[in-house]
Amino acid sequence: MATADRLGEPGGEAGRGGTLGFVARATLVVILLWAVANVVWLGRDLLFIAFFAVLVASFLSIFVDWLEAQGVPRWAGALVVLAALAVLGAAGCVLLWPTLRAQAIQLQEQLPPALAEIGARLEQQSAARPGQFGAPAESLEERVRERVMAELANLLTGALPLLNTVIGAVGGALIVFFAGLYLAIEPRAYFRGLIALVPRRGRPRAQRALEEVGSTLRRWMLGTVIGMLVIGLLTTLGLWVLGIPAALALGVFAGLLEFIPYIGPILSAVPALILALVISPTTAVWVLLLYIAIQQLESNLIMPLLMKGMVELPPALTVLVQVLMALLFGFLGLLLAVPVLAAGKVLVQTLYIEPVADAA
Repeated sequence: MATADRLGEPGGEAGRGGTLGFVARATLVVILLWAVANVVWLGRDLLFIAFFAVLVASFLSIFVDWLEAQGVPRWAGALVVLAALAVLGAAGCVLLWPTLRAQAIQLQEQLPPALAEIGARLEQQSAARPGQFGAPAESLEERVRERVMAELANLLTGALPLLNTVIGAVGGALIVFFAGLYLAIEPRAYFRGLIALVPRRGRPRAQRALEEVGSTLRRWMLGTVIGMLVIGLLTTLGLWVLGIPAALALGVFAGLLEFIPYIGPILSAVPALILALVISPTTAVWVLLLYIAIQQLESNLIMPLLMKGMVELPPALTVLVQVLMALLFGFLGLLLAVPVLAAGKVLVQTLYIEPVADAA
């Protein structure tokens, strides 16, 4: 009896055995998570390529799905969409590329001297203090040019060893294109394959989760592309009216960075403000007001209409995820931060929060 009592006591042999079992299971879980994290980290290039391919497929599916509803086979619809995009791209190159190229060269030539001039003005103001002297304009411009190039190099690099090489980037872009095309042509085969990996009782919820992720990414891609076009057009017109050099190049730059919410608009305003400051402080103020007005229009009218019904992302969480992805993976991580967060929020909502709420 005494032995049985000791086994039943919390501090007895049975209690110690239960504690050891819990510790063993917890240790096994930690080891498995560590192993999964290492596998993910080693295959991060492949994961980035796969997610970019999903985004390409999501964009193409917007038009391919509509053509399929009209009775066009998906493979034919995909070819029609690619042909239309190629025609639009070729027309844009013919009409805009000469001006855009000339203005890009103009920006490359004017931005470093403009930064150097602003720095020289600041140093001239501080040169009146005892023991302080301004640097020669030539050396200051050279330092600015070197610093800008170094910062751009740091921005574009990250913890993606394969994609940070020229050959890797070109190969990755080709893989993204063809993988996205195949996903857009035959998405149901890959969808069924993913569902088959889930236990039978969890398949209905997993199917709904994947469908919602696909719908969210399609709406996000469509809204983002339209927003990029609108912001690029408004910025180009506004800078042209204000007489800022290279208005088209700056507008295209603003449109492209619209792909990165919150951070992109701030980065796009920097070169325009630098050029405007060289012209006059008043012009810089007008340029700043232009960018603020465009972003207010985008935040309060354009994007709410385009993203209506999509999952809402808290601004603070979005910025934190953007910073984390940029620190871990560089510029490519910054590009994917928002769609990854949107897809992750849908998955957490469908696969975790809803089951917990149903069980409560």
